[in-house]
Amino acid sequence: MFSEGKNYKVNDLKPIKVKKIKPAYRLSNHKLIIRPKKKAWLGLSLAILVVFVLCALVYNSFFFRVLALAYSLKGQNILIGFQNSAELRPTGGFWGSFGILKVKDKITNSELVFETNPYKKDNPLLLKSSEALPKPMSETYPGRNQSFVNANWQVDFPKTAKDLEWFLSEGWGEQVNGTIAISSLAIIDLLKETGPIKVDDIEVTSENFTQIMSEKIDKEYWQNPDNKVINEPKTILKDLSPILLKKAKSLGYYRLYKFSLFQAKQGRILAFFSNQRQEKLVKKIGISGENKSYNLDYLQVSNANLNGGKSSLNVTQSINYEVKKSETKPLAKLTITRKLNDNWPNILNRNYTRVFVPLGSEILSANIDGKDITESTDISQEEALTCFGTWFSVSPGDQSVLTYEYFLPFDNENLKKYNLIYQKQPGTLADELKITLGGGELFNSVFKQTFKEF
Repeated sequence: MFSEGKNYKVNDLKPIKVKKIKPAYRLSNHKLIIRPKKKAWLGLSLAILVVFVLCALVYNSFFFRVLALAYSLKGQNILIGFQNSAELRPTGGFWGSFGILKVKDKITNSELVFETNPYKKDNPLLLKSSEALPKPMSETYPGRNQSFVNANWQVDFPKTAKDLEWFLSEGWGEQVNGTIAISSLAIIDLLKETGPIKVDDIEVTSENFTQIMSEKIDKEYWQNPDNKVINEPKTILKDLSPILLKKAKSLGYYRLYKFSLFQAKQGRILAFFSNQRQEKLVKKIGISGENKSYNLDYLQVSNANLNGGKSSLNVTQSINYEVKKSETKPLAKLTITRKLNDNWPNILNRNYTRVFVPLGSEILSANIDGKDITESTDISQEEALTCFGTWFSVSPGDQSVLTYEYFLPFDNENLKKYNLIYQKQPGTLADELKITLGGGELFNSVFKQTFKEF
């Protein structure tokens, strides 16, 4: 800088550059305007982005969609069907019990009108119905036409729901806005959460639910002559429902949320609504039960317990699906193994199995335990699928094996971009599933979800 005692000329002085500093505020028209720093702007932008992303995630979440669907039910009547998975049918179980949920100003202010004996109005409905039962059912119930209790034969739940709603309107004079089907497996799982419930001094648990309901409804009720006049065998279900719901509410929102999410993923809750907006929500939640569209290959195994008692939950099923090249088209080999334990009710699981494959598939051979059944196999078309159907029953303590070989309706070249939609039957226990393509494994594990694309 400057030295002491030295004379300086003006020219020796150099200007000093001063960095211009912008004030953090300025006056404009006598108003104080704060000028935020760049870091503040960045932080604010990030905060807005985070809020936006969180809102998007919440909006597209299972929880939000279920809330949105529940809110939309205001003032509507909903058919609630209880599908008995121990007596398996295509959409998850026999529709022996149902009720009408009458929603008032909100879902928590609703009334469930329980039907304790569907046959009271279903049997007279047979006189109005001219629709024949599907072949396997007509062989089981000769001379009977289609009616409400047997109307869930189609594997596509939206179509089944429409059939059920039509029979409901004809037999009961009830018009509904939608249909929800709940598997008995969901009730059993709920009892695992709530613990035992006492009804008429009977302790109902997740372990004995199926047996207790069957014994009380199918046997003990009719032992009292007075009950033959009353003719309301499923009163015990009506009495159980409000107690179970009350205990379920005490579980807390988080446990109920986890429970609902699990049941939806397992295909134990299905829903259909005629309102397009509600049905769109149902599809996003994943409980529509519709047949999935496919690009190349498709597989679904559907079982129907027809006069096999409450034996379906005692059956374990494993599925082995192999696809490989042949000289002409890809060759598929499907092996289904079903085992029946000898627990209660310890009777024959009288079962009709349908296998749904891509439209145009050509069957080559079919056999059960080595016996050729190719000629007797029922072959049909259902929408965009070909169906192979046959009786496939199993006795207590035994196992039976069904094998199909068929050509897939596309060229070998398509195997380079192979795509398979595998869809599990609703209301069923998990299957052991193995899928191989050209000798390489695509999947080999327990299959629990409703469907998967390979």
